[in-house]
Amino acid sequence: MARRPERRGQPAPEPDEAPLAGQAEAEAILAQMASALFPVPAAAIRLDQLTWGERTGAGADASAPETAEARLRAAEQKFRTLVEQIPAVTFMAVLGEGMNEVYVSPHIEALLGYSQKEWLEDPFLWYERLHPEDREMWNEEFTRGCLRGGPFRADCRFLARDGRVVWVHGEARIIKDDLGRPTLLQGVAFDITEVKQAHQVLLERAITAARQEESLAIAQRVQTAILPRKIAVPGLEIAARMIPASEVGGDYYDVLRVDDGCWIAIGDVSGHGLDAGLVMLMLQSAVLTTVTARPHATPAEVLQLVNLALVHNVRGRLGARDHVTMSLLRYTADGRIVFAGAHEEMILVRRKSGAAETIATPGPWLGARQDIGVHLVDSALQLEDGDLLVLYTDGVTEARNARGQMFDLDRLVAAVQSAQHKPALLIRDNILTAVRRFMARQHDDITLMVIRYRAP
Repeated sequence: MARRPERRGQPAPEPDEAPLAGQAEAEAILAQMASALFPVPAAAIRLDQLTWGERTGAGADASAPETAEARLRAAEQKFRTLVEQIPAVTFMAVLGEGMNEVYVSPHIEALLGYSQKEWLEDPFLWYERLHPEDREMWNEEFTRGCLRGGPFRADCRFLARDGRVVWVHGEARIIKDDLGRPTLLQGVAFDITEVKQAHQVLLERAITAARQEESLAIAQRVQTAILPRKIAVPGLEIAARMIPASEVGGDYYDVLRVDDGCWIAIGDVSGHGLDAGLVMLMLQSAVLTTVTARPHATPAEVLQLVNLALVHNVRGRLGARDHVTMSLLRYTADGRIVFAGAHEEMILVRRKSGAAETIATPGPWLGARQDIGVHLVDSALQLEDGDLLVLYTDGVTEARNARGQMFDLDRLVAAVQSAQHKPALLIRDNILTAVRRFMARQHDDITLMVIRYRAP
């Protein structure tokens, strides 16, 4: 053990006042040391093992009497050898009046970069290396331990010699004499930096996951809240459904009724998550506002105005690079449909022939650039009584099975034709069932609209 520098006004103890004056007292101190590091019932501590019997060294005469001082030195050496083999920092301070002895094991150098000698020569070094933000907590824990008689437990940060921040878990206890007076402070310290770093990584991942889940929940609420709740258009039998993926894909559909028919919209935002949900909300609002303000506009004219709003909001305000693929259809009661906008090919099944045809939807993306007017084209088709029109997003045709094969357009057309004589609701459900059975996992939103025309 090393002796701390004497403080002014505090005399060193006289030689004849040495508190360790006999074999019994030496063994008692040794037993206290061992019990502090290895708490066991007192009856289990064998002093003959702790002191190695009467042998103090190789070749010593076992029958020769030993002085109390020699036994104390031997006990201290054996104790020191014992604690220095423990893979942790052990420390001890004598609390007796007039005694300033401290000890710290050599493992302190591996922990914080300061040698055992440096640590023992400066008994206040540990407090200087304690992280400033942890000193108040340490003081509170030490005060609590003193009031209650220990033990002390704390996880604190220390500043190593090379600047590293080292997390240390420390535990200490006070050893008292027979009169209940504190005599020793003994403790042990472990490097828990890797544990703390692992906990921090797990915490950050948990926070990120919670935020993502919250964002997805908001996006899904937005996505489903703006879908039409009731669809009733004279002359049309419409069955539509959107199935969100676990990560919102930004699918959108709408049916807006007007006096002589309705507007039908279907689209898909390029991104995923909350941003996609926000863009979809902007899209729905822009379409509704435009067709209400311009009831006689063509689909191409409506999409040109919607595009300006999306470019302003998505590119200008959100700073995102998402775009929208969308088809907008204007239906009138005579079965005529005018449409514009780039999206998936529409499937038309004629009632008279039962034949299916795919109809291209030419046009530019929305939200990518302002000047798209010259690329927007209005196209038209005429429905006859009983004809079937199917609109969908790429979540249907790009659904993949376990082998990576897509459901594709051919399978979709075949599913539509096989169910063409059923009501629109059953056709929708049959197709969605076929897609679910085919795909291994849903990676994107799935939207399907089945529309049958009933001539007046």
